[in-house]
Amino acid sequence: METHVDSSKVYEVCKKVFHDWSWASNASCCMKGTRIIIGWDANVVDVMILDQSDQVIHTQIMFKVDKKSFFCSFIYADNNYKNRRILWQNLYGHHSFIWDKPWGLMGDFNAATFLEDSLSGSSSTNIASREFKECLEKVEVFDVNCYGLHFTWTNRRDKGDAVYKKIDRILGNVHLIDAFPAAAAYFHPYRISDHTPCFLLLPNVARDRPKPFKFVNLLAEKDGFLDEVKQVWSKEVDGFRMFQVVNKLRMLKTPLRKLFYKLGNLHGKVVSARKALDDCQISKDADPLNNELNVQHGQLLQEYKDDVHDKSSYLQQKSKVEWLSLGDTNSKYFHNIVKAKNHKSRIFAIRDVNGILHKGGMVPKALVDHFSMFFGSVGEVSMQPAPDLFRKVLSDEKAMFMARDITDEEIKGAMFAIAGNKAPGPDGFTSVFFKKILGCSG
Repeated sequence: METHVDSSKVYEVCKKVFHDWSWASNASCCMKGTRIIIGWDANVVDVMILDQSDQVIHTQIMFKVDKKSFFCSFIYADNNYKNRRILWQNLYGHHSFIWDKPWGLMGDFNAATFLEDSLSGSSSTNIASREFKECLEKVEVFDVNCYGLHFTWTNRRDKGDAVYKKIDRILGNVHLIDAFPAAAAYFHPYRISDHTPCFLLLPNVARDRPKPFKFVNLLAEKDGFLDEVKQVWSKEVDGFRMFQVVNKLRMLKTPLRKLFYKLGNLHGKVVSARKALDDCQISKDADPLNNELNVQHGQLLQEYKDDVHDKSSYLQQKSKVEWLSLGDTNSKYFHNIVKAKNHKSRIFAIRDVNGILHKGGMVPKALVDHFSMFFGSVGEVSMQPAPDLFRKVLSDEKAMFMARDITDEEIKGAMFAIAGNKAPGPDGFTSVFFKKILGCSG
């Protein structure tokens, strides 16, 4: 909470808000009034104060229900960008302490990050924004998926000199998104204040069904892939041709999942292969004329290259980063890209045609109900369109060309023209799957 309550009155004010809550503040670090006050329900969470200054309070929060915990930093940055440099240095040090733990940052940073975060002012970023953005990159955090208002502060002037900025943010690292996949930030209307209240929502999402099938392009290169396809394709399925294809594709999902499972931990295999190669090269350096070590080194080097290729290929497909080169071993960066993209694509809240807001687990139901209104309704449909419905029609020659028989070569050409990393169809199979079986069948 951003406040300027006198330190001698903090306890009195807090008890008037929620008398049975626990409270903490950074009053002892502030020269003019208390800048940050934190309150929590001790029946729901345990909060440990780790460190504090006049601009930030670092905490660790643990939920008593499921024992999940994360680190959270509550921030009220100074108005002067020079004084904010002390805060940025503080966050650098705390980042070293956090390392690979879930970490969230929320509050008033008093600095915009991007040009679109300010409705008025200069069209170029200033030194304050550049330093803030540099800090976010160093501590490896990004905006949590959010909804609500974009501009979080206004000077509350309605004439031509009105200013709107986004200086309040809720940030998190990739480990926070791992621990709380459905995390979302909500920026409430500011009403009588000049700041928008911001909320970090951490729904407890339990996965009640398995993930949908997605074909891993890497499998097309592995031994046993075509054998699994031929085995399923040789089975007899009664029905129309399209029905047979759909059912055989459905039957293929289980053996393909097992085939991918046999590949093991792709990341772990790279680490193990790298260590084995390092050990072999150390032994080879001590005994360079040992022929067995030379043969072993060649095998280990090839295994390492294959494992790196497998891991990079899988990450490339999962993150859809087209400019990923297979020789790039900066895997941590691409792991973060994958997690950030997945988090940003999550729809946390949606408003239906009646203006009702659906959040969290109710979003899928709202989407299904919306489209059921159009595709699930029953009504009388005339097969004879009105004469004035189509004012422009194709010539008979073009119409016959569009209705011509499609050749196998055209189907194969269309499939081979689709990029392998494009999003799979509703059945989860990518174009690489069809390219492989079509290419082998001729």
